[in-house]
Amino acid sequence: MTPAPDATTDVVEWDLSVEELRAVRDHLPGLVLPSFVPERTSVVGVGVVDALVARGVLASAPALDAESWSDDLDAPFLMTLALQNAGSIVIQISAWTPTSTTAHSTVIQAAAASHLTVWTGADHGDGRARVRGTVLDLAWQTLASLVPEAEVTDRVHGTTTVSTVASQAIVDAIKGRDARVLDAVVKELHVPAVAVPLFRGLAEPVRQGFRVKAFTLDGGPVFAGNWFGTSHGWLRMSVGLDAAAATGEVTPERITDAGTVTVTAQTDEDIRTELLSRVAGLIRDRDVIGGSNG
Repeated sequence: MTPAPDATTDVVEWDLSVEELRAVRDHLPGLVLPSFVPERTSVVGVGVVDALVARGVLASAPALDAESWSDDLDAPFLMTLALQNAGSIVIQISAWTPTSTTAHSTVIQAAAASHLTVWTGADHGDGRARVRGTVLDLAWQTLASLVPEAEVTDRVHGTTTVSTVASQAIVDAIKGRDARVLDAVVKELHVPAVAVPLFRGLAEPVRQGFRVKAFTLDGGPVFAGNWFGTSHGWLRMSVGLDAAAATGEVTPERITDAGTVTVTAQTDEDIRTELLSRVAGLIRDRDVIGGSNG
């Protein structure tokens, strides 16, 4: 555990098991954590309480039948976790590899940020969690550290936008491994040449995934990004409508007829740079519109 914050401390951090995090959540009436923290299925035993005391999460051991632990929890821990309910900006991340899944929530309020991360999968036993509090300037570092490193054997470059119909045709043709069919699809659907190597990654088994979404308390959803890790590198994919159909009601028919798919090759560092830009933009807009929100 990082020492409790003082005037010179920028980071506080506690590592717990998922079961220990559940126990804390269930003994803080009114606290709502993200849905990736599942419901507890067993009664809290003395072992969980002792572990939380040893980790510095509990400053003193509460009675096992106590409904609330608010008076027993370490004050910096309680403040950091409670901020998950009280921020003006929320950034959520989900990431996965073949052996691990990461779920994360960063909540920003004024000059502070609360970070909650849960890891599950074969690499993490029964699951582990981390509660982290930082000053605002360090929020991006926590988010950037969650980007998995892609193992690349044949990197591709560039970006392309094609219709949804063409994207499916390209993927099907690549999977069919018939060069003549692929050439015909490219010619008949007027597909840019750069699209073939980019979509080749999506036609093969995807090794990793990384998703970011952000919203503000006042404005709702702000942005979302989806990346897929392949042997060709990270591929960012987004779906939209062509310019002629960008207004009016969005229907399944319009998506089929006028939908577009954009695929862009990126590196780990490209993703981190975009995160930095997005977080900085959110903070700037919040300060311009609402001051410090403090």
